[in-house]
Amino acid sequence: MSLQSTHIAQPGIWLPEQTGRMQPLAETLRAAFSEQRPWFNETITLSDQLPAEGMTLSEWSRPATLEALMASYAQHIYRNDPDAQRQNKPLASLWAQWYIGLLVPPLMLALFHSGKALSVAPDAVHAVFHETGRVAHFHLHVRENRQLTTLSFEQRLESLWMDGILPVVSALENSGGVSGKLIWSNTGYLVNWFLGEIRSLLGDEQYHALRQRCFFSKQLSCGRDNPLFRTVVPRDGLLVRRTCCQRNRLPGVQQCGDCTLK
Repeated sequence: MSLQSTHIAQPGIWLPEQTGRMQPLAETLRAAFSEQRPWFNETITLSDQLPAEGMTLSEWSRPATLEALMASYAQHIYRNDPDAQRQNKPLASLWAQWYIGLLVPPLMLALFHSGKALSVAPDAVHAVFHETGRVAHFHLHVRENRQLTTLSFEQRLESLWMDGILPVVSALENSGGVSGKLIWSNTGYLVNWFLGEIRSLLGDEQYHALRQRCFFSKQLSCGRDNPLFRTVVPRDGLLVRRTCCQRNRLPGVQQCGDCTLK
């Protein structure tokens, strides 16, 4: 399937070229990833079958399981400095950056289709964890969310924030290791970056409109508070992160190139 050969059914939503048969949603999305971002197929396995491996949010967020994952990750991060005092907040922040960073961009791209919209509910996402404790791969149980299918790309993104990412943020915040505000700050930075990556697909008008809605509207279209509000702010003509992710407090982890502390 070529995503360049499309016409618009709704503003900002792709309508895949007709091929003479209805492709399963998982197959359609794999083709979209291959066309636009092939490496997404290396970090996410899309299937219309329930995955046989990996853990859902309700499984990995169990206190004992999450504690074990964080302990493994801490051991990895501090492996060359075992006597250093361990700092849980930047550790959890970086762990969350791996999780959300590998998951959100592919889901954003997937939701840009005007065909069947996939469910972004946490039970559809099965995470496979690396031996170091951070996420390594996702298996996504691809099924349609019929209500989401009828919505605009902007509303689909809002559903991703509230139905897909908010439960992850809440689980990590409830563990006591990191604040939800810090995770949303990191997520806003990621979202702004990826909107730039797909700007040519969105078109300039929708690109600017989405950035305005994502980062400068206090409320979502449903009336709920916007968790991405002012997570990035204008500075010298660019949108930059508002707060430091604190990863630089970890041994062997470099400061971001555009860190707010510089």
